Amino acid sequence: MIVRRRRKTKAGESRILTRIKHHIEVTVDDKRFRREVSRLRDFCIETCGDALSATPLAKYFSVTETNVMLANDEALRNLNKKFRGKDRPTNVLSFPAQDLDLKNYRKFTSDFIILGDIAVAYETVKQEAKAQGKKFADHLRHLLIHATLHLAGYDHGRAMEKLEIKVLQNYGIKNPYII
Repeated sequence: MIVRRRRKTKAGESRILTRIKHHIEVTVDDKRFRREVSRLRDFCIETCGDALSATPLAKYFSVTETNVMLANDEALRNLNKKFRGKDRPTNVLSFPAQDLDLKNYRKFTSDFIILGDIAVAYETVKQEAKAQGKKFADHLRHLLIHATLHLAGYDHGRAMEKLEIKVLQNYGIKNPYII
């Protein structure tokens, strides 16, 4: 029997009520993120964990693993060029380790799954937040949720947006899709 209860936050784990463990490693390559968000690692772990817990993953896996890299525009430009053929920086990239979609979770036989990697560019996130009149931390949280849902098999569309809005509301952040 699995007992659901609130766990204390440990490095690399989400603190929300859940029956699935999310191992989330955070690498900070650009220290400017630390100026914008206090307790940055916990912020990223909590955000990605909350996004994953909003998906049906817990029905099929007991442990997931995700890596988050907080970098600069140059690093994201290089990744964007190498993997997408676009020679420009972007706000966030997700690199799924598995070909997941909501219909194929059952095909995996292991309780453990490596979901993949997320990379975020400081300068682009900062510019977008300012242009959209948002707090840096709120915009970063949205991008982390968005990328995490991609790793969980979601593609752009209404179902993904609904989940993003739901998770953001838990943080008191308004719907980012209302202009």
